[in-house]
Amino acid sequence: MPLTVEPWTLREPTLDVDDLPRTAALLTVANGHLGVRGVLEEQRPEVPAGTLLAPVYEKFPHDYPERAYGYPDHDEQLVPVVDACGVDLEVDGKPFDVRTGTLEHHERRLDLRTGVLEREAVWTSPAGTTVEVRSRRWVSLVRRELVVAVYEVRAPHGARVRVRPVPGCPGPASADGPGLVTEACGHDEGRTWVAQRTVVAGVGAVLATEHDVSGPDGGTHRWVQAAHGWAVEADLPADGRLRLGTRGAYACGRRPVESLLADARTVLADAAAAGEDALEAEHRAFLDEVWDRADVVVEGDDELQQAVRLAVLHTVQASACVEGTGLRAKGLTGLGYHGHTFWDAEGFVLPVLDHVLPSAAAAHLRWRHATLPRAVERARTLGLPGAAFPWRTISGAECSGYWPASTAAVHVTADITDALVRHVATTGDDALEREIGVDLLVHTARFWMGRGHRTDDGAFHVHGVTGPDEYTAVVDDNTYTNLLVARSLEAAADVARRWPHEARRLGVDDDERVAWTSAAAAVVVPYADDLGVTEQSAGFTRNPVWDFSRPRDGWTPFEDRVHYTELYRHQLVKQADLVLALMVAGDRFTPEQKRRDFAYYEPLTVRDSSLSASVQAVVAAELGHLTLAHAYARECAFIDLHDLRRETQEGVHVASMAGAWDALVRGFGGLRVERGDVRLAPRLPPHLSRLRFRVQVDGSRLEVDARRDGVTYRLLSGERVVLRHAGEDGDEELVLTAAEPAQERALQPVAEPTPPQQPPGREPRV
Repeated sequence: MPLTVEPWTLREPTLDVDDLPRTAALLTVANGHLGVRGVLEEQRPEVPAGTLLAPVYEKFPHDYPERAYGYPDHDEQLVPVVDACGVDLEVDGKPFDVRTGTLEHHERRLDLRTGVLEREAVWTSPAGTTVEVRSRRWVSLVRRELVVAVYEVRAPHGARVRVRPVPGCPGPASADGPGLVTEACGHDEGRTWVAQRTVVAGVGAVLATEHDVSGPDGGTHRWVQAAHGWAVEADLPADGRLRLGTRGAYACGRRPVESLLADARTVLADAAAAGEDALEAEHRAFLDEVWDRADVVVEGDDELQQAVRLAVLHTVQASACVEGTGLRAKGLTGLGYHGHTFWDAEGFVLPVLDHVLPSAAAAHLRWRHATLPRAVERARTLGLPGAAFPWRTISGAECSGYWPASTAAVHVTADITDALVRHVATTGDDALEREIGVDLLVHTARFWMGRGHRTDDGAFHVHGVTGPDEYTAVVDDNTYTNLLVARSLEAAADVARRWPHEARRLGVDDDERVAWTSAAAAVVVPYADDLGVTEQSAGFTRNPVWDFSRPRDGWTPFEDRVHYTELYRHQLVKQADLVLALMVAGDRFTPEQKRRDFAYYEPLTVRDSSLSASVQAVVAAELGHLTLAHAYARECAFIDLHDLRRETQEGVHVASMAGAWDALVRGFGGLRVERGDVRLAPRLPPHLSRLRFRVQVDGSRLEVDARRDGVTYRLLSGERVVLRHAGEDGDEELVLTAAEPAQERALQPVAEPTPPQQPPGREPRV
């Protein structure tokens, strides 16, 4: 179903019941701890997984046809919990169901400024009674356990209505196998609670709710007992209204029901004391501050303007309250990827959060540090020192059953430390570096020294790995991996010098630091001299190139129709890999080398991963392919809004959402932050007339406002910022101070070169 294009609203103007699984993801309200998907309150028709809690997961045994040493025993999967916003409505004895009677009007709106989902419906029952239903809901970005909802029924000509809040106690589930079971529940007039627990993982979840009811003028309403709870009945006169306000609080953990229930009731008591207006005001104030930091103004492309704001909202909703759980690839918008955390978080989302919501980036890094004991245990299982972080996880344990694309993808460990170093450089958070950074960098440096090896010529190699491109698995010396290994080793040596007390506590001495620095300098970057291009991995350019004249089925991923043994032996790139290295470790490549490398890999990259388009957008923009970069920016921004991959029903792609911001800011804004050096190279593609954004620079905030006639740099907070502006005559150092906060410069002129071609049928999807 098409959604309207508006700068600050995602509007669904009519209802398509077949589209409900997709819109349930897009219209989610969440905070990273609690997610309420955009399902209809009545759940008719039912859309699974209405409410998700980040800590509530279950362990399911892996069933391997052939088991081998080191394979994880269990998968971890997020499981949906009971909904606080559920409502059962009857009108003159007939259940409210959008599929029956006549649905005369239906509209839902997600306000991107406030994170509030509103709904309006006009329905005439099969018996001829007409009612208007209005609802609104939001998940607090301040009180992570709290969801607030309002459900209102109006009868233009009068009606008897019956509203039962919360679906009561769910039917009992079998405790014979993994799953979520209901342990206990209790109901009173206007209050209810339900306790659930996962059988194997043992994670408990308690929902407690309070309901405020206001009845019609000239009518009556009363609480009556109903199956598994209480309901409100009202005789509505003409134009009479019944309003049900709900506050729901979730508590979860491995504690007894009584303890969890007490916590949930404390949240409710605090919320009631604050009052509904104050609750929404503090929630709105949080988002106001986010938008003050995060909003990107795009002039000349209205669709992209809406999409990037939706992307920012979903990125914030996936991360605002992640303390103790970490960022999930789908946020809490669906059960795709079983609710796991991947390297997407560090590689794609945290670079954006460093500017948009630094506290969330820090919270995710603290969660990674809290899982360090499991990473150490995994390294021991692999026979290695240090710490090996999992490819996919909820608890911190590795739960991927396919090792060539998981355990072999060791770059995830380097992605984590790279995210840490980048966060400290961007925010100036030296305390975080001292508290958790030394630990993470030392343990991972020891892992790399065990995982890599020196050859007789002194070169440092990392063999038997899978890089970001999952169509080229278990190779030697993946360039992206090796460059991040080098950065990780350099950073470990640096923090050991910066924080000697913490380093000594971990047993680091001068000899170990020297060994790290020496290995970093000797890391191999494979190169094809005959072609003049950097190799994605050793020998990659000697593999046969995929025959694109073979019959193809539109955008069906290759992995769905080609065996991996064929994929692995060809030059066929699932997602940007070497090009990602050009973006992340750009200082290691000359501009001419970047041009040759991008031209070589672009025709090989089929983008069967949502992680590709934003990377290609950034590098294309840097190389002057501005029209191509614009197309890639639109693709990553529209991946869920337009459901380009026909999988949004499983949840939005949070990394691609964050990538939309990155494509604009790092791509067209030219932002680069390397070791405290801040460089900006704004440039606009033909169809954009303005780009304005704000970024963090070592704890200060800077605004960049690029227009056709020039760019203005403005210091918004902080005492002083030093940056480099890329101008026509080369880089120029600018100093912004509180006394002189703004400077203007001309944009560097760009003559677009002829862009490289994409694989047949794999052009950007805009």
